[in-house]
Amino acid sequence: MLDVHAPHETVHTWKDFFVHLATIVIGLLIAVGLEQLVEQAHDQHKLRAAQEDLRREREANGKDLVTNAHNWRWEMAQLQNNLMVFEYIALHPGVPQTSLPGDLRWVQVPIYSNHAVWDAVQQNGVIRLLPPVEANSDQTFYHWLSTLTEQSDATWNAINDAGRFALLDPDPTHLSPQQLQETIQLTETAVEKHLQVGYSIALINSIFPGLPATLSFDDVRAYVRIPHLQDPLGMAAAHQRTMDRLKAAGYMPQDDELAFPKVGGR
Repeated sequence: MLDVHAPHETVHTWKDFFVHLATIVIGLLIAVGLEQLVEQAHDQHKLRAAQEDLRREREANGKDLVTNAHNWRWEMAQLQNNLMVFEYIALHPGVPQTSLPGDLRWVQVPIYSNHAVWDAVQQNGVIRLLPPVEANSDQTFYHWLSTLTEQSDATWNAINDAGRFALLDPDPTHLSPQQLQETIQLTETAVEKHLQVGYSIALINSIFPGLPATLSFDDVRAYVRIPHLQDPLGMAAAHQRTMDRLKAAGYMPQDDELAFPKVGGR
């Protein structure tokens, strides 16, 4: 803050008084103007630093998403393997464990994200300096990263629930028919939650094209049994009736039914 000092001479006339007052006012205006310039320069410095830090954090998260997508694929293969083993046991009662078409694995790599910079930008108020397009892009990005972590945690719990039987006896052929069906249902739930993780990764990949490629919606849908895609000719009429109902309710067909608009930003 700049201090403005009036002249030390004694004021004798109204003219001197107004000159004295004008000097003070002009001095104050200059001081305020200089202070605002300094503050604006400081804000611009904070903005550029925050933008660079956010760019680096998004880049780090993009690399992590590539790893997450890689893990997601083999984790899905693992869950499908487990379902196949359980279904084989259900079709072949009394089969020994050594004759099973595979063994069981319950491994999952939890998904976390980097968000320290984004948290700091919100807490210290720098977010107000970001252009609206960038702020909205960042907010959407970190929202989906948070959602992804929550879904990963839910999948972790579902996988632990499905494999809980092994705490007492790791041999799945020893399960009673009822226990086997319950374990199959729990494994299917784990698959369902794992699919949600895949769709979220694909969503982030879709709306943030600047990130490295991870999963597409088609990659995830390859693990979903969709009747009209498995039997396009046989299900054509039924599928068309469904689409007609959706269009009557205002649905607008898209190239990809799960497509989302691209979000701008860095």
